[in-house]
Amino acid sequence: MSKILLYILLTVIILTVGFNLGNFSSDQKTLSSQTVKVETSQKEVEIEREYLPNKTESDKIVSTSNKRLNDEVQALLKKAEKLLDESKNSEALEIYNLIIKKLREHSEPELLKHFATACMTKAFLYQIYPNIDQDVAIEAYTMVIDKFEKSNDPEFLKIYMSAKVQLARLLPLDEKLDIYDELIKKFEHHQNSTLQKEIESLLIDKSFELMGKDDEESMKILDKVIEKYQDKESNIKLPENIQISILNNIELAIITNNENEHYIELAEKFMSDSPDTKPLIDMLSIVKEAQDLNQDEALATWKEEHGDYYFPDWSFQELERWAYNIEDTETKARVTEYLNTFINHKYNIPDKNIQYEDPYAPAKDLIKNRDNRVQNDANNVETRERTEEEIYNDDAEIKNEYNNENQNNINEESLITYPNPYENAQPIIYDEDPYASEIYEAIGE
Repeated sequence: MSKILLYILLTVIILTVGFNLGNFSSDQKTLSSQTVKVETSQKEVEIEREYLPNKTESDKIVSTSNKRLNDEVQALLKKAEKLLDESKNSEALEIYNLIIKKLREHSEPELLKHFATACMTKAFLYQIYPNIDQDVAIEAYTMVIDKFEKSNDPEFLKIYMSAKVQLARLLPLDEKLDIYDELIKKFEHHQNSTLQKEIESLLIDKSFELMGKDDEESMKILDKVIEKYQDKESNIKLPENIQISILNNIELAIITNNENEHYIELAEKFMSDSPDTKPLIDMLSIVKEAQDLNQDEALATWKEEHGDYYFPDWSFQELERWAYNIEDTETKARVTEYLNTFINHKYNIPDKNIQYEDPYAPAKDLIKNRDNRVQNDANNVETRERTEEEIYNDDAEIKNEYNNENQNNINEESLITYPNPYENAQPIIYDEDPYASEIYEAIGE
C-alpha cells in the first residue's frame, strides 16, 4: 500500500510540475506576443525623445505594456495634430509613419483605432498640396482595408467601408463603381443598422456618379433606396438622404421621359413640412410642361408664391445638360428660357437681358477716326505722308484712352458686390464617419 501511495504521490508531483512548466511556457508565449520589438531608426528615436520625454532607454526599444503603448500613441497623435495646426505637414507625417510602424502588428481594438486614424490622416495629407502623391494615399488606405476586412465588428467594418470608399474616389470611374458594387453586395443584407445606413449612402453616391452617363440606371438605384420607406406612415421623418433621393428622382423622371407622379406623391406625403419641397416640385413641373406649352402663367404664380426661395441646395447641372441635348429647336428654346429664369433667380440675377456698356468704346472710336483719316488721306489727290509726330500723337492718345477707361472700369468693378448664392443654404448632414472628427480636427478644419 505504501509503495502504491508513494507511486501515486510521485505521479502527482510530476504532473503538477509539468503543468506548471506548461503554464510558464504559455505565459512566456503570451508575454512574447505582447512584447513588440520596434526597430527604430535614428530619426524615430529623435521623435520619441522629443515628444515622449518620460520614456526610459529600455522603453524606447521594447514596450511590454499595451496600456503604456496606447498612452504613447495618444501623445504622438496629439503632437501630430498640433503640427498640422501649425501647417507643419511633413513633420506630422513623420509622426504618423512612426505610429503606423508601431501598431501595424497589433490587434487590440483601441490600438487598431489609432492605427486607422494615422493611416487615414496620412492618406488625406498625400491628397493635398504640397505632399500630393496618389500612390502613397492608396497604399495608406489599403493598409486600413487589409487590417479590417475580415473583422466582424460593425464599428471596424464601418472603418473598412470608409477607407474603401475613400480609395475608390482616387480611381477612374469604372474602378470606382466596381468598388461600390463590391461593398453593396457584401453589406446590403447586413443586420447592423449603421452599416445599412452606410449602404444607403453608397447607393446614392453611385446614383450621383451615373447621372448624365446612365440616367435610367441612376434612377433605378434611387428607387431601390426609396423602396423600403415608401410604405411607412406619413408622420415618419425620412432621413435626409432619402428625401434627396425622392427629389432627384422627380428630376430624373423628367430627364429620362418617365412619369414622376409617384415621386411627387411621396414628397408630398413625407416632406410637406420642408421649405424646399413645394418650390422645387413646382419648378420641376414648369420645366417639364415647358416641353409642350408656354408656362408664363405658371412662372408668374411661382414667383408670387416662392419669390424668396433661392434653391440653396439645388444644382441645375443635370437639367441644363438635358436641355442642351433636346433636338427640337422650339422645345429646346422654350425649356431653356424657363430654366435660365430659375438659374438666374438662384443667383438673384435680374430676369432680363442686360446690356453691358463697352468700357473701351471711346478708344475704339479714336481708332476708327484715325483709320478714316488715313483712308481719306490715301484717297486724296493731295495726299501727304503723315509726320512721325502725328503718328505718335494719335497712338499716344489711343493708348491713354485705353488706360484711363481700363482703370475706371477696374475701380467701378471693385465697388460691385455680388450676392452670395449660398448665404441661406443649410448644410447637408451625412452619417458620421468615426474618424472624420479626428481627421478634420487634426488638419485644423
